[in-house]
Amino acid sequence: MKQVELIESNLSDFLLRDVVFLLESGKSVKKGKLLLFKFKEFHFVFTLKNDKGENRIYEVPYPYSWDREKNSLEFSYRTDNFTLVNSNLYYRIKVLDTSRSNKLYNSSLVLSAV
Repeated sequence: MKQVELIESNLSDFLLRDVVFLLESGKSVKKGKLLLFKFKEFHFVFTLKNDKGENRIYEVPYPYSWDREKNSLEFSYRTDNFTLVNSNLYYRIKVLDTSRSNKLYNSSLVLSAV
């Protein structure tokens, strides 16, 4: 089974449940009822219904690695999971200017059922 199919299989457990997307710092990014998800060109596209009854779209890049817990799914975007430590690419990534990087850079995102 492909990795995308494994992630989709795990994501299906969260359908029609109230979920929250959390950064590893504990900050809530999005929350609502998970209505739909799909994989589209290196991104997972989630459709969430918020408290006001409006449908919102949230796109998450395909993770470098992922892990499943009982009521959560963690997507890792850490550079350590992207490349081998002590490799040439690893050191090139470490010297990049991260002042304007995405909030997911070198972090993780947790999808958790509420």
